[in-house]
Amino acid sequence: MDKETIIIGAVALIVLIIIVRFLTKKAFKILLVVILLLAGGLFGYIYLTGVHTISDLEERYCGNPDNKSDSLKCECIVKPISEDFHTRFTDEELENMNEVTFAKELSKALINKRKIINSKLKENDALHLLKEFKNDFLKIKDLAFDNAEN
Repeated sequence: MDKETIIIGAVALIVLIIIVRFLTKKAFKILLVVILLLAGGLFGYIYLTGVHTISDLEERYCGNPDNKSDSLKCECIVKPISEDFHTRFTDEELENMNEVTFAKELSKALINKRKIINSKLKENDALHLLKEFKNDFLKIKDLAFDNAEN
C-alpha cells in the first residue's frame, strides 16, 4: 500500500469513530449503507476499469490487432503516450506509480503528444477515436487537451 491509501484509511477510520459516537443506531445503519455504496462505486470505477499503468493501457489496446479501432488507438494514441511516459519516468517510477498519479500523467502525456496524436489520427481518418479514448479513461469530455490544441 502507498502512503496516500494509508492516510485516507486512517482519516476514514477516525471519521467513522466520531460518527458512531454521535449517531443513533438507526441513523448509523443508514449512513453505513450509504458509505458502503459510495465505496463500492469508487472501487468499481478505479479497479474494474483494469487500467492502472502504462503497460495495462498497452495491453488493452495493443493486445488485439484484429480489432481495427483498438489497433488504430494503439498506433496513433497509446504508442505516443507510452513514449512520453518512458521519456519522463524510469521503469521503477512507472512500476510504482499509483492510479491517481497515472491519471494525472496520462492527461499530461496527451497534452505533450497532442500534435503527433492528431496528425496520426488525421492520416487514418480517425479523429473520432481520440474522443472515445478520452471518454474511456479520463471521463472528461472537454479535457485541457482540446483547449491546448490552439
